[in-house]
Amino acid sequence: MDSITQAVLGIAVAHVGFNQRTNKLKTVVFGALVASLPDLDIYISKLINDPLAEVELHRGFSHSLLFFIFLTLIISLLFRKCFPKLSFNRLYITTFFILLTHSLLDVFTTWGTQLFWWYPEKYALKSIFVVDLFYTIPLSFGVYLGLKMQKIRFTTWGMIISSLYLVWGLVAQNWIKNETRQEFISQHQVEFIELTVKPTFSNSILWNVIIQTDQGFYLSDRSIFDKEPMVFQFFPHQHHLINNLKSDQNIQRLVAISENQFIITENQNGLVFNDLRFGLLKNDKADIQFAFSYQLIPTTTGFKVEELPKDRRDGKQLLIQLWNRIF
Repeated sequence: MDSITQAVLGIAVAHVGFNQRTNKLKTVVFGALVASLPDLDIYISKLINDPLAEVELHRGFSHSLLFFIFLTLIISLLFRKCFPKLSFNRLYITTFFILLTHSLLDVFTTWGTQLFWWYPEKYALKSIFVVDLFYTIPLSFGVYLGLKMQKIRFTTWGMIISSLYLVWGLVAQNWIKNETRQEFISQHQVEFIELTVKPTFSNSILWNVIIQTDQGFYLSDRSIFDKEPMVFQFFPHQHHLINNLKSDQNIQRLVAISENQFIITENQNGLVFNDLRFGLLKNDKADIQFAFSYQLIPTTTGFKVEELPKDRRDGKQLLIQLWNRIF
């Protein structure tokens, strides 16, 4: 999730865990600070000067249970004197849960989290967008009232309501997945390999759909209020364009990052690797661009990868289209 939401969740866990045994300022600072630590991996990866490293490293080891166990011990030892009214066990457990809830919330998003770092897989339920005000606002309101009124029950209710929204996201996702499966089977006599349903920006009403087949991918969207038949747009995967290049290290990294949900296209500069997981940025017949596309630049040692730039106007237009599509 976004950094603000994670900070608010960290404050909520700290408020409940400390149980009024420390003042509000310390609770807010400590909760927000600890909850933000796992996401520092973004800044570490930027130092490598590799556009793929940020995607690979983010939500990796720094979001794992193994890392949390040791980090919690270090934090608890460093801050023990700042919280004289707290037992070491309470400080340790509260700190651990601040870190753990950070990763658990990230598991619900599309990016996924390497919670069990010793396994390479990143777990992703893909049932909530990385920024969703319907989750953040109830949580923030509960934390605000809880701290202001010095009543833990307000903070607890904020956490319960926001957690129920996560449950609703899973229900809505499964609902859309079942409808999509029926629609696709009725419209296309094609067997599909995988069906993926993900939320669009900051809501759980409109969902993006990716259907993988042997020949390519069918993309669509579906609202929980839709009654009309779905419209599927087909994109051939064109993997044959890189068949002789798949041994290249950077291309292998891109395939792993995209979870095999990618297509290859061509532009005036050569081959483009398109990660389909986050949808289309532009969808005009003459100009199609995905949210994450990478130019494959041949060099003497292999292929260099550069992310295609995004135009802010395209982002704004996409948000307008989503708003109109939802409402």
